[in-house]
Amino acid sequence: MDNNALARALLERGAFPGKYASTNTLGAESSDNKRPLWFGDGPMVWIDCEMTGLNPKKDRLLEIAVLITDGNLDIVDEEGISFTIKTDKEHLDNMDEWCVRQHGESGLTAACLESPYDLACLAKYFAYVQRWVPKQGTAVLAGSSVHFDKVFLSLYMPELIKHLHYRIVDVSTIKELCRRWFPLASQQRTNGPPIVTKHRSVSLLCLSISCVYHLALRRLP
Repeated sequence: MDNNALARALLERGAFPGKYASTNTLGAESSDNKRPLWFGDGPMVWIDCEMTGLNPKKDRLLEIAVLITDGNLDIVDEEGISFTIKTDKEHLDNMDEWCVRQHGESGLTAACLESPYDLACLAKYFAYVQRWVPKQGTAVLAGSSVHFDKVFLSLYMPELIKHLHYRIVDVSTIKELCRRWFPLASQQRTNGPPIVTKHRSVSLLCLSISCVYHLALRRLP
Protein backbone atom coordinates (compact mmCIF):
# COMPACT_ATOMS: atom_id res chain seq x y z
CA MET A 1 0.00 0.00 0.00
CA ASP A 2 1.53 3.33 -1.04
CA ASN A 3 1.37 6.49 1.05
CA ASN A 4 -1.63 8.06 -0.67
CA ALA A 5 -3.53 4.77 -0.63
CA LEU A 6 -2.89 4.47 3.11
CA ALA A 7 -4.23 7.97 3.70
CA ARG A 8 -7.35 7.22 1.66
CA ALA A 9 -7.90 3.96 3.53
CA LEU A 10 -7.74 5.69 6.89
CA LEU A 11 -10.11 8.40 5.71
CA GLU A 12 -12.59 5.86 4.37
CA ARG A 13 -12.50 4.00 7.69
CA GLY A 14 -13.44 7.23 9.44
CA ALA A 15 -10.08 7.38 11.16
CA PHE A 16 -10.32 11.16 11.18
CA PRO A 17 -13.39 13.36 10.87
CA GLY A 18 -12.64 15.25 7.64
CA LYS A 19 -15.41 15.26 5.05
CA TYR A 20 -16.59 11.87 6.34
CA ALA A 21 -17.74 13.26 9.72
CA SER A 22 -21.44 13.91 10.26
CA THR A 23 -21.00 16.14 13.32
CA ASN A 24 -18.51 18.55 14.83
CA THR A 25 -17.37 16.36 17.72
CA LEU A 26 -14.27 18.06 19.10
CA GLY A 27 -15.80 21.41 19.97
CA ALA A 28 -13.67 23.80 17.91
CA GLU A 29 -15.31 26.09 15.42
CA SER A 30 -15.86 24.17 12.21
CA SER A 31 -13.94 25.43 9.17
CA ASP A 32 -14.54 25.19 5.46
CA ASN A 33 -11.87 22.67 4.49
CA LYS A 34 -11.17 24.37 1.16
CA ARG A 35 -10.17 27.82 2.41
CA PRO A 36 -7.10 29.16 4.22
CA LEU A 37 -7.08 28.76 8.00
CA TRP A 38 -6.81 31.57 10.52
CA PHE A 39 -6.23 31.75 14.26
CA GLY A 40 -9.85 30.96 15.13
CA ASP A 41 -9.63 27.72 13.14
CA GLY A 42 -6.89 26.39 15.41
CA PRO A 43 -4.64 25.24 12.55
CA MET A 44 -2.04 22.52 13.04
CA VAL A 45 0.73 21.73 10.57
CA TRP A 46 1.44 18.02 10.92
CA ILE A 47 4.94 17.09 9.80
CA ASP A 48 6.85 13.84 9.71
CA CYS A 49 10.47 13.62 8.60
CA GLU A 50 12.41 10.48 7.85
CA MET A 51 16.16 10.84 8.23
CA THR A 52 19.32 8.74 7.99
CA GLY A 53 19.60 9.17 11.77
CA LEU A 54 18.95 11.60 14.61
CA ASN A 55 22.19 13.61 14.50
CA PRO A 56 21.49 16.84 12.58
CA LYS A 57 25.22 17.50 12.23
CA LYS A 58 25.77 14.48 10.01
CA ASP A 59 22.44 12.90 9.10
CA ARG A 60 20.30 13.75 6.07
CA LEU A 61 16.62 14.29 5.42
CA LEU A 62 15.18 11.49 3.31
CA GLU A 63 11.47 12.21 3.17
CA ILE A 64 9.10 14.87 4.51
CA ALA A 65 5.30 14.84 4.57
CA VAL A 66 2.95 17.64 5.60
CA LEU A 67 -0.77 17.53 6.32
CA ILE A 68 -2.69 20.52 7.65
CA THR A 69 -5.74 20.31 9.91
CA ASP A 70 -7.98 22.71 11.73
CA GLY A 71 -8.74 22.44 15.44
CA ASN A 72 -11.22 19.62 14.79
CA LEU A 73 -8.50 17.59 13.07
CA ASP A 74 -10.29 18.06 9.76
CA ILE A 75 -7.67 17.76 7.02
CA VAL A 76 -7.89 20.78 4.72
CA ASP A 77 -6.20 19.08 1.77
CA GLU A 78 -6.14 15.29 1.71
CA GLU A 79 -3.30 15.20 -0.80
CA GLY A 80 -0.94 17.11 1.50
CA ILE A 81 2.62 17.48 0.27
CA SER A 82 5.37 14.88 0.38
CA PHE A 83 8.71 14.47 -1.37
CA THR A 84 11.33 11.77 -1.19
CA ILE A 85 14.77 13.37 -1.46
CA LYS A 86 17.48 11.94 -3.66
CA THR A 87 20.28 10.63 -1.44
CA ASP A 88 23.57 9.07 -2.47
CA LYS A 89 24.35 5.45 -1.63
CA GLU A 90 27.24 6.42 0.65
CA HIS A 91 24.97 8.19 3.12
CA LEU A 92 22.41 5.40 2.99
CA ASP A 93 25.07 2.76 3.60
CA ASN A 94 26.25 4.64 6.69
CA MET A 95 22.86 4.56 8.43
CA ASP A 96 22.56 2.74 11.75
CA GLU A 97 21.05 -0.74 11.97
CA TRP A 98 17.55 0.48 12.83
CA CYS A 99 17.41 2.89 9.88
CA VAL A 100 18.86 0.32 7.49
CA ARG A 101 16.15 -2.16 8.48
CA GLN A 102 13.19 0.24 8.65
CA HIS A 103 13.98 2.26 5.54
CA GLY A 104 14.90 -0.87 3.63
CA GLU A 105 11.67 -2.67 4.51
CA SER A 106 9.51 0.38 3.81
CA GLY A 107 11.06 0.95 0.40
CA LEU A 108 12.34 4.38 1.37
CA THR A 109 15.99 3.53 0.77
CA ALA A 110 15.28 2.45 -2.80
CA ALA A 111 13.02 5.45 -3.33
CA CYS A 112 15.78 7.84 -2.22
CA LEU A 113 18.22 6.34 -4.69
CA GLU A 114 15.73 6.74 -7.54
CA SER A 115 14.12 10.06 -6.58
CA PRO A 116 14.39 12.97 -9.05
CA TYR A 117 13.99 15.53 -6.23
CA ASP A 118 16.92 17.23 -4.54
CA LEU A 119 16.88 19.68 -1.63
CA ALA A 120 15.47 22.40 -3.88
CA CYS A 121 12.06 20.78 -3.38
CA LEU A 122 12.08 21.98 0.25
CA ALA A 123 10.95 25.44 -0.86
CA LYS A 124 7.64 23.91 -1.91
CA TYR A 125 6.78 23.03 1.70
CA PHE A 126 6.91 26.63 2.88
CA ALA A 127 4.81 27.74 -0.08
CA TYR A 128 2.28 25.00 0.68
CA VAL A 129 1.96 25.95 4.36
CA GLN A 130 1.66 29.66 3.49
CA ARG A 131 -1.12 28.83 1.05
CA TRP A 132 -3.25 27.19 3.73
CA VAL A 133 -2.10 29.20 6.77
CA PRO A 134 -1.10 32.66 5.48
CA LYS A 135 -0.56 34.45 8.78
CA GLN A 136 2.72 33.90 10.62
CA GLY A 137 2.52 32.54 14.17
CA THR A 138 -0.96 31.10 13.66
CA ALA A 139 -0.41 27.36 13.22
CA VAL A 140 1.36 25.03 15.62
CA LEU A 141 3.74 22.28 14.56
CA ALA A 142 2.28 18.82 15.28
CA GLY A 143 3.42 15.21 15.01
CA SER A 144 4.87 12.27 16.91
CA SER A 145 8.08 13.11 18.80
CA VAL A 146 8.02 16.15 16.55
CA HIS A 147 10.78 17.90 18.49
CA PHE A 148 13.23 15.69 16.56
CA ASP A 149 11.70 16.84 13.29
CA LYS A 150 11.84 20.46 14.42
CA VAL A 151 15.63 20.26 14.93
CA PHE A 152 16.14 19.18 11.31
CA LEU A 153 13.51 21.58 9.98
CA SER A 154 15.22 24.47 11.77
CA LEU A 155 18.38 23.68 9.82
CA TYR A 156 16.85 22.87 6.43
CA MET A 157 13.73 25.08 6.45
CA PRO A 158 14.18 27.87 9.01
CA GLU A 159 11.63 30.08 7.23
CA LEU A 160 8.97 27.40 7.76
CA ILE A 161 9.72 27.10 11.47
CA LYS A 162 9.67 30.90 11.79
CA HIS A 163 6.24 30.95 10.14
CA LEU A 164 4.80 28.56 12.75
CA HIS A 165 3.89 29.27 16.36
CA TYR A 166 6.59 28.39 18.89
CA ARG A 167 4.30 25.85 20.59
CA ILE A 168 4.07 22.27 19.38
CA VAL A 169 1.54 19.45 19.67
CA ASP A 170 3.45 16.23 20.35
CA VAL A 171 1.38 13.07 19.94
CA SER A 172 3.91 11.11 21.97
CA THR A 173 3.19 13.32 24.99
CA ILE A 174 -0.56 12.88 24.58
CA LYS A 175 -0.20 9.10 24.33
CA GLU A 176 2.03 8.92 27.40
CA LEU A 177 -0.37 11.01 29.49
CA CYS A 178 -3.38 8.99 28.34
CA ARG A 179 -1.56 5.75 29.15
CA ARG A 180 -1.06 6.99 32.72
CA TRP A 181 -4.34 8.80 33.34
CA PHE A 182 -6.83 6.93 31.12
CA PRO A 183 -5.30 3.46 30.56
CA LEU A 184 -8.52 1.83 29.34
CA ALA A 185 -9.13 4.52 26.75
CA SER A 186 -5.57 4.40 25.51
CA GLN A 187 -5.72 0.61 25.08
CA GLN A 188 -8.91 0.59 23.03
CA ARG A 189 -8.56 0.18 19.28
CA THR A 190 -10.63 1.71 16.52
CA ASN A 191 -13.34 -0.33 14.83
CA GLY A 192 -12.43 -2.31 11.77
CA PRO A 193 -9.37 -4.34 10.84
CA PRO A 194 -6.00 -2.87 11.77
CA ILE A 195 -4.02 -1.19 9.02
CA VAL A 196 -0.43 -2.33 8.85
CA THR A 197 1.54 0.61 7.61
CA LYS A 198 5.06 1.01 6.36
CA HIS A 199 7.38 3.41 8.16
CA ARG A 200 6.83 6.24 5.69
CA SER A 201 6.09 9.90 6.34
CA VAL A 202 2.52 10.23 5.03
CA SER A 203 1.26 7.04 6.63
CA LEU A 204 2.83 7.90 10.00
CA LEU A 205 1.18 11.33 9.92
CA CYS A 206 -2.20 9.78 9.20
CA LEU A 207 -1.84 7.40 12.12
CA SER A 208 -0.75 10.22 14.45
CA ILE A 209 -3.80 12.32 13.61
CA SER A 210 -6.06 9.29 13.93
CA CYS A 211 -4.60 8.48 17.35
CA VAL A 212 -5.22 11.98 18.73
CA TYR A 213 -8.73 12.09 17.30
CA HIS A 214 -9.86 8.83 18.87
CA LEU A 215 -8.23 9.52 22.23
CA ALA A 216 -10.00 12.89 22.31
CA LEU A 217 -13.35 11.32 21.47
CA ARG A 218 -13.04 8.77 24.27
CA ARG A 219 -12.40 11.42 26.90
CA LEU A 220 -15.15 13.87 25.93
CA PRO A 221 -18.41 13.67 27.97
